[in-house]
Amino acid sequence: MASTLSEETRFEHILVLNVPFPDTHRALLEKHVKSITYIPSARTPGSVPDDVYRKVDVIYGFPGGLENWAQVPNLKFVQLDLAGADNVVRGTMWHEEHAQKVAMATTSGIHMAPISQHFILTTLALFHRLQEHIIVAQVDKRWGKDDEFGGRAFIQELKGKAVGVLGYGHIGRECARLSAAFGARVLAATSDGRKKPQGGYVGHGMGDPDGSIPEAWFSTKDDTSFRDFLSRCDVLVLALPSTGTTRHLLSATTIGYLPSHAIVVNLGRGDTIDTNALLRALDEKRLAGAALDVVEEEPLPDGHPLFGRNNVLITPHVSGRTSMYFERSIQICVENLRRLRQGEEIWNKVDFKRGY
Repeated sequence: MASTLSEETRFEHILVLNVPFPDTHRALLEKHVKSITYIPSARTPGSVPDDVYRKVDVIYGFPGGLENWAQVPNLKFVQLDLAGADNVVRGTMWHEEHAQKVAMATTSGIHMAPISQHFILTTLALFHRLQEHIIVAQVDKRWGKDDEFGGRAFIQELKGKAVGVLGYGHIGRECARLSAAFGARVLAATSDGRKKPQGGYVGHGMGDPDGSIPEAWFSTKDDTSFRDFLSRCDVLVLALPSTGTTRHLLSATTIGYLPSHAIVVNLGRGDTIDTNALLRALDEKRLAGAALDVVEEEPLPDGHPLFGRNNVLITPHVSGRTSMYFERSIQICVENLRRLRQGEEIWNKVDFKRGY
């Protein structure tokens, strides 16, 4: 690695869109680019002047108003402020040949701490029936009785449970690490079922760098393997992107492979679970409960049948909204700019064909 970065390798112009941009962040970017344009809200076509688009070679943030390559003839790199690229690469321009000339990266990894903590929080809340206690205390305003919650021995412990992690990326690995710290056994399921090291941005001391935490690995592409995985889960946590292969991966059929005492926690994308199949399983007591930070239809309509259930915890897609979000996001952007200038592989590079 070279010890210095030459002036000649600095990028010409970066366009910062739809993110907070304090002076401290500007100072970090100025080390790698010659000029900066900041537009705090630009999510629709026409919200960025054509002359600005024409001169940019880097975009940082969310390029919501970008429609075609003619607008950005000099674009070389897009650093999203999102952990997932699915909402961006669905646009047709990212599937054209020119897209292969442009690198894109996500901020995957910056959510490891808050989302994995949300997993532990909601899992323990379901095991302790915390939602029911809150209703009694806050709504009924009274002291709860033992027989309302299952007697004197109603709490389930995470210790000794089998936690199945479906999608073993940044978030899945941190869920695994925290689960193991609580004494749970960890199982992992990925598309190929192979043990892999962790890549991309990783917070210090977090995750599972060498993939050693799971006691067993399973493949979602092998029906027998996937069924075996699901049948062993006391807790199933989904940490998957939204793609053609992950949509309704948890379907009426695959939900049926889970034990009736299992709970399901979805932290990735809502369309990975068939909502109607989930509702039927809950109604028929073929699942013990669910914690959903993401759902197929967002926002979930008022009065939706998922609401109002003692064994379902719903949060409005907020598990990753840490106060450290944009501090970590700019760190990834700066590091990737440095890597590009040095000719190194960037963190969290998006594969446009795979969609993430």
